Amino acid sequence: MRKTIVLFMAIAFSIAMGAASFAQDPTPDPAGTPQRPGMPGGSQDPQPYDRVITKDAKTKKGIFTVHQIKDRYYYEIPKSEFGKEFLWVSQIARTTLGVGHGGQALGRRVVRWELIDNRVLLRNVNYSIVADPNLPIAEAVSNANNDTILMSFPVAAWGPDNASAVIDIGRLFTTDLLEISARQRLNANTLDASRSYIERIARFGS
Repeated sequence: MRKTIVLFMAIAFSIAMGAASFAQDPTPDPAGTPQRPGMPGGSQDPQPYDRVITKDAKTKKGIFTVHQIKDRYYYEIPKSEFGKEFLWVSQIARTTLGVGHGGQALGRRVVRWELIDNRVLLRNVNYSIVADPNLPIAEAVSNANNDTILMSFPVAAWGPDNASAVIDIGRLFTTDLLEISARQRLNANTLDASRSYIERIARFGS
C-alpha cells in the first residue's frame, strides 16, 4: 500500500494580488551579478551549513525541517525524502473584498522533489494519462508525459553529515507560479512580489 504524504498550503490574499507591477531587482555587484544568495544569477555553490542556518534561526522539525531567519525561510530536505510523491493541497484562507471568500479550495496536485547535483527540482507528477507498465504502449505514454519542473532551487547548504539539502523556499510562495497561483481564481492580473510576504510556514509529521 502506497503511503501518501500531504502538503497543505493555505494562502491569504489581500493587496498582493492586483495590477501588474514589478519588484526591483537585487542590487548588482560591479560585474552585474545579483547579490542575493539562492536567487537565479547568484552564487550556485553551496555554503557551509552554519553560514546559511545561523544561530538566529528559528527551527521547526517535521518531514522537512523548516528554518526561519528574519523574513527568509529555508527547507532542509532529508535525502531520504527525495523521489517520494507528495499530495499538495492548496486553499485560499482569506481574500480581499469582492474576490470570493476565505476557505475556498484552490487545487491539489502530486509533486516530487528531486536532487540533481547542487540543485533541487520540484516536479509536478501527472496521473491524467497512465498505461499498464506491462504493455508496449507504456513507453510511449511515459515519453509523452514527462513530469513538469515547477521550480528549481540551488542548494544553499548541505546539512550535517550531508544527509540533507537546504534550500531557500521563499521564492516558491512569492513568485507568480501559474500552477499554484490563485490569480485566475481571484480574477487578478498578477502576483506582485514586492507586496507579498510569507506569514508563517507550519511543519507536520516527523
